[in-house]
Amino acid sequence: MIRYSNHKFKKKKNSNHKYLCYTNLLLIISILYFIFNLQKVKDKIIIEYLLVLFLIITIILSQIFWNNPIKGSTIHKIDAINGKIVILFFIMYTLLYKFKFSYLLVLFVISISFYFSDKYSNQEWCCNKHLFWHGLLHVFCFFGTFYAFTPI
Repeated sequence: MIRYSNHKFKKKKNSNHKYLCYTNLLLIISILYFIFNLQKVKDKIIIEYLLVLFLIITIILSQIFWNNPIKGSTIHKIDAINGKIVILFFIMYTLLYKFKFSYLLVLFVISISFYFSDKYSNQEWCCNKHLFWHGLLHVFCFFGTFYAFTPI
């Protein structure tokens, strides 16, 4: 005789959001890249130090949020605003001071990833498609940071 209990039929909570904690931690590599290249470049622009500070803040906020992502929560709003501001600063700095044509491809993938992350999050918060595209966004933002920190 097979016995079924009600708890087996409950929808499991998706815990795939934890992967975004890991993709966000890639930014630590960007910070280390900046630090190890300090000796190679004598005239580091002060803005790059500010960008590193932004990355540290972004890592902390993102870790707090993606550990328990509650849509519309205060930390969600703070993390979203911070992320958009930091991305904007990186893009502006890189386009103005470190531009390379290959950077346009990175910006294209960032834009596409942002679009689909937003689209799927509006359909179903933290569904696998939302998390996939948002993780891809993290990865390509990580790639984009190297353009800002690469010596000319």
